[in-house]
Formats: sequence, C-alpha cells, structure tokens
Amino acid sequence: MARARWQDRFSFGGRLPWSVGLVLCITVGLSLAVAFGDRHAGGLFELLSLVPQDVWHGQVWRLLTWPFIQPSPIGLLFGCLILYWFGRDLAEEWGDGAWLAVFGGVAGAAAVGTCLVARFDPLVMEHVYLGGWALKCAMVVAWGLWFPHRTVRLYFIIPIAGYWIAWLTVALTVVFAIYWGWEGYLPDLFAEASILAWLYRRLLAAKWTRARRDLDLRRQGAERARRRSKAASHLRLIESQDDDGDAPLPPELEDKVRDLLSKARPKTKPEEKN
Repeated sequence: MARARWQDRFSFGGRLPWSVGLVLCITVGLSLAVAFGDRHAGGLFELLSLVPQDVWHGQVWRLLTWPFIQPSPIGLLFGCLILYWFGRDLAEEWGDGAWLAVFGGVAGAAAVGTCLVARFDPLVMEHVYLGGWALKCAMVVAWGLWFPHRTVRLYFIIPIAGYWIAWLTVALTVVFAIYWGWEGYLPDLFAEASILAWLYRRLLAAKWTRARRDLDLRRQGAERARRRSKAASHLRLIESQDDDGDAPLPPELEDKVRDLLSKARPKTKPEEKN
C-alpha cells in the first residue's frame, strides 16, 4: 500500500504513468537546484556534466547525472514536453518498470559508449555533455517505430507519421554529426543506436541465430568434403598399388619374411657317397 501511494503521487492523479512523472520530477528538481546553486556558488553545471576525461579519473557520478540536468529554461521546457508526449505513450504500452529499465539502459549505453570512444579521440575526451536531449531523441525514435501510423505535427503545423519522424530523427542526427563533428553528437548516436537495437532485438537475435546455423552447416559440409577427399585419395593409392603389383615391404618386415621362408623350406638329404 505504501508503495502504491508514493507511485500515485508521481502520476499526478492518474494523468500520466508514475515512471514518467518520476523522471519529470527528477529532471525539473535537479535542473532548478543546479541552476540556482550554479548562479550563487558556481561550477555545479560543470561538476555534474558528462566529461569523459573526468570520468576516467574516477568521477563516475557524471555517468548518472548528465541527462537529468537541463542547462537552459528552453531546454527544460521542451525536454519535459517530449517526455510527456512520447514517454507517456511508451510507458502505458510497455509498463512502468520496463520503460524505466529502457530509459536507464539507453542513458547508460550513451554515457559508457561515449567514454569508451573518448579513449581513441582526444576531442571527445575533453568534450562536455549536459542535458537529456540524447534520451529525448531516443524516446522519439522509439515512439515513432512503436506507433508507426500515428501522426504528429512537426513544428505544430506539418503532419508526419510516426515511422517517418523516427527515421528522420536518426537521419538528422547522422547528418549533423557528419557536418559538425561527431564529438558533439556521440551520446545522441549511441542513444538512438541502443534504442534501435532494443526495438529490433528479436529480429537481430533471429538473424544471429540463422547466421550461426549457416556457419555451422558450412563447417560441417567442409568437414564432410575433406573426409570424402581423404577417402578418395586413399582409394586411388590402393588402386595404383594394385595396378603396379604388390607394394614393397619395409626392410625389417622383408627380413622376417625371408627368415620364415627359409625355415619353412624342406631340407634336402646329402647325397650318399658310393
């Protein structure tokens, strides 16, 4: 009962799933608190942002805090609206626990993937990432592919189907990364790639299983062909020996055979002298 009561508090009277309400409250609360503290004390935005160089030096809390802090009021407003519009439908469809698990998994994949790439790219190592735009894009992609026939109005004017808005989001992220450098869009790329992998996980698993099965069949066929080739070579060797006569015996066997033949040969009596 106690658990149900605190979950109901985040559902705002049943207006949205409690998981989405929880993420909205965390995002708004942390963003306002950090903005207020940064204005008076300074350095809070930098302290809680994702900087791969600092993460590799032990500041692992940055892997968790960066997507919940919006650095501007406009970013906070649109981030909350996207969560409300798209996250609500997904949480109602998947369930609160599954939606939270996917949201957290995408955030973790984006942060960890960015830090791993930073080991090979100095520009990524020193880059500062803050704000949940990468996760919001992932939620838009997930919503569009889960509800491909629903429509939204781009810029509140142009109607576009969910399927197309999902792939348009991915395409725009890739184009921006090509033009302006991927160091500024790595979390977005990893977030969208991870949500696509989760959505198509069954298809990918089936293709992986089919590929493994085909590889095993090819290996078995190659092994059977090798055995047939080996057996054919032995048969040709035997046939060639039959055509040329008996194959010569090894020297040690030839000596033993000669001894046996000499022992088996009957001895002749010496001629009697007249």
